[in-house]
Amino acid sequence: MPLSAASSSYVSSIAEEPPRKKQLVSAPPSSSSLLLLPDEIILNCLARLPRCYYPVISLVCKTFRRLIASPEIYVDRSALGCTERVLYVALRSHATETPRWYTLNFKPFGNDSISHMRLVPIPSFPSVPCWGMSMVALDSEIYVLGGCIDDELVSTGFVVHCPSNTCRYLPSMKQARGCAAVGIVGGKLYVIGGCDPLSLNWVEAFDLKTQTWETVSGVRNVNVHDLTIRSFVIDDKIYIMDRKNSFVYDPKEGSLESDELLDTQWSVGSCVIDGRVYTFGSKNKIWVFDPVARVWGRLKGLDGLPDKRDGSRMSNLDGNLAIIFNLNKGSSEILCTEISLEKRGGKIWGTVLWSNTVMTLKTPSTIVRCLAVTV
Repeated sequence: MPLSAASSSYVSSIAEEPPRKKQLVSAPPSSSSLLLLPDEIILNCLARLPRCYYPVISLVCKTFRRLIASPEIYVDRSALGCTERVLYVALRSHATETPRWYTLNFKPFGNDSISHMRLVPIPSFPSVPCWGMSMVALDSEIYVLGGCIDDELVSTGFVVHCPSNTCRYLPSMKQARGCAAVGIVGGKLYVIGGCDPLSLNWVEAFDLKTQTWETVSGVRNVNVHDLTIRSFVIDDKIYIMDRKNSFVYDPKEGSLESDELLDTQWSVGSCVIDGRVYTFGSKNKIWVFDPVARVWGRLKGLDGLPDKRDGSRMSNLDGNLAIIFNLNKGSSEILCTEISLEKRGGKIWGTVLWSNTVMTLKTPSTIVRCLAVTV
């Protein structure tokens, strides 16, 4: 049946209407559009992102991979104030002798941020002596001094630049050392002991500005064991623990004195936060030492921490207390706990921010060191 005139006119009017414009949806800039920019601008953009995204971003293209691997990106991160405090952990498997290094990283793209904290290996980290090396962190670098190589103590030292995992060698110390105490005071890196206490070079200082070593004379104490096992700096003084006692070295005065009160609670896996010593006590207790008030007190508010102080280590993670627990049970389960600290009523209170397993290894391992570095 033929269409009526009215119907024909209606169809014609619809057909002659211009098509509706599609609404444009703004999309984020693609990697191809970003690649049109100069390297300097791309670096500036990438430097603002958290480091945990770098492994994924480096897979996008060769340009991203090259820029993320460059030292310039960390220069930009520092200038932009985008640096992070990252926990570096050295583990030594009982099946091998060479320590292997890891960083505590947040793995992105997970539903639960706590369960996605993991120890991530650093394949490119320079090798360190299997035993006896002394280490101290300064900004984005780790100084490694002495140690045992092929059953011989060495006098060598080098600095690891953590953002790039590259190293530069230092002039050799005058004395070969193993398990020496170290501390940075007044622009100098002091190395104490780790050798015969009667050695003329028992204390040496490395000037960070002139990059030279000098012997510090006038300090002799045969009561200090030749091997020290822990050291740290508080108020420009270096606190030293050997196998039996604790000592305090004052570089300004050139004095070395025993500290019996510190020795009553201090254990190996300890650290310093805001001028106080945090250390493991009996069972799952943590004790705090105030060197000014000269008192020990228990960290309040914590329950349920693993009773594993032997083989576990503490570190100052940007003002929080980070504990790496070593739960050896045939294999090696590494647990990490981060605790915020607060002073209330003259006491220090701790609150567990998160706690979970960050790595499981097939063979038992020893935590050699853990320390926080700015990257």
